[in-house]
Amino acid sequence: MKYRLACFDLDGTLLDTIGGLTLSLNAARRMNNLAPQTEEQVRTFINNGAVKFIERSLTADPGKYSEELKGKLLKDFASYYNSHYLENTKPYNGINELLIRLKSDGMSLACISNKDDEPSRKLIEHFFPGMFDYVSGSKEGVERKPSPEPVLRCLYSLGIENSDTVYIGDSDTDILTAKNSCMDSISCTWGYRTREFLMENGATNICTAPIDLRNFMR
Repeated sequence: MKYRLACFDLDGTLLDTIGGLTLSLNAARRMNNLAPQTEEQVRTFINNGAVKFIERSLTADPGKYSEELKGKLLKDFASYYNSHYLENTKPYNGINELLIRLKSDGMSLACISNKDDEPSRKLIEHFFPGMFDYVSGSKEGVERKPSPEPVLRCLYSLGIENSDTVYIGDSDTDILTAKNSCMDSISCTWGYRTREFLMENGATNICTAPIDLRNFMR
């Protein structure tokens, strides 16, 4: 194989979480007397962590934004999601088969997400038990993607060079993360961004099905 490590994004890459995120966001919005939002709206809020997620939700409501409301909505969203993170969430078709094949090829697997660390770890443990060598979500004191910091921490922990690593994700954030980490990237179109969007944001390798990812790594 061309690489020793495949480093994956989580939401929109390994797992289809849009239903669970929409459910939890709308539960929090109801607690704060806000109207529900659609999955299509929520899709555009994802990829830069929970704070940005909530900010984007609020700015979609003209006249509703305030720091006080943001703080309350963020707290209510996190509380609800941490108790319902498995609901309306599933691996994309072909992901499990891909991971099994990559492990059989001798590759190490990592997941680095801007989702909070606790639900990130719980989701990986539930859906892919024993498959990943390193899992990291957003945590205090560590910069979020597209900063290279969480990726470089992963490489240091596993003792693997960036030249031996490929970063796989579904967004412009993931493309920038790979670029900032000085490593190759593969962008996937089954997630939350279109092929056209990915190309406009600098994608160099675009994959349309999980099982085909292995061909990009040879």
